[in-house]
Amino acid sequence: MKLDTVVFLPFGRPLIRQAEAAGDHRAAMIRLTIAHSPGLSLDEADLLDRPRYAVDTVCHLRQRYPGAQLVYIVGADKLADIPFWKDAPALFELCEFAAFPRAGYEAGALCEALRQQGARVTLVPSELMTMSSGQIRAQLRLLSDAPGRLLPQVAEYIAARGLYQPDYERMLRQALLPARLRHAQGTRQTAVHLARLHHLPMQKAGVAGILHDCAKNMELARLQAIARQARLDIPPEHLGSNALLHGPVGAQVARLRYHISDTQVLDAIRYHTTGRAGMGGLELAVFVADAIEPGRRYPGLDKVRAQAEKDLRLAALTLLTGSQSIIKTKGQVNSPLSAQAITDLRARLRRHPLGELAAQA
Repeated sequence: MKLDTVVFLPFGRPLIRQAEAAGDHRAAMIRLTIAHSPGLSLDEADLLDRPRYAVDTVCHLRQRYPGAQLVYIVGADKLADIPFWKDAPALFELCEFAAFPRAGYEAGALCEALRQQGARVTLVPSELMTMSSGQIRAQLRLLSDAPGRLLPQVAEYIAARGLYQPDYERMLRQALLPARLRHAQGTRQTAVHLARLHHLPMQKAGVAGILHDCAKNMELARLQAIARQARLDIPPEHLGSNALLHGPVGAQVARLRYHISDTQVLDAIRYHTTGRAGMGGLELAVFVADAIEPGRRYPGLDKVRAQAEKDLRLAALTLLTGSQSIIKTKGQVNSPLSAQAITDLRARLRRHPLGELAAQA
């Protein structure tokens, strides 16, 4: 239609449904989406905590672009409702409409019916649009990054903030001390970043990251009781240590209390402290993120962070061997799972010097 610019206007309070993400998040996702697309822009005039109608939006744009010809872009599924919008006759004078075909709607007939009401309408020639925001939100709830429908940077933004998922942060406030919750938030952010960098599932990394320490602040007796009740396969060396026991018990808690059923997420929680032989990409991402999140401070951290950007296996091996050395210095016994992980990672790095994680994801 030879438009000079297309303006996105997210609503602060949508009129017909409750928004699942706050307006500032939706605006940020639009910025990420259009950042490298000349001719697309964002206007935040509708980000208000009160109803905002189409006629208000168009009046605002007429002030911002005096003398411009305004075209209101809608999907065909909205056409039948437009005559019932607030001040529809005035709206028809202020702008014209461009309609995109949508599956299940007779776009041509709907356009003609709207013209009969006095509106100027153009049916945009395009492929039939079957994608919807509801379908994408459903994919996100199933821990999919919606490839082909969301840009990776938008999927990363969503995963790093836990959007379109249960409010795990609110639930964890009852189970974790404030400092531990901040650590979980940092681990989620870092795990999602590593997942995108290494082509791993970002939504899964986000959920595993925020929940990885869900049992950390439990008393040891409570951890032991849950392990016995669930008949968890726990090495004897782990039963007397909160540090070693909260991972496998946390996976059990995540399954029962937070309703996590994805095996990759549960394994990432279970082995985030000890590691194990044969760790998959998501497990490695959460294991490393737990150790390098922004709140961590220890000698050699910058080296591990740099390694994590290139190869998660190498970063995990550095962390495990460093922990092994500290444990030996203190005269303690290393976890057999950690010892097996070290042997396995060394063998994998010899066989495949370059990253292999995407193929395992």
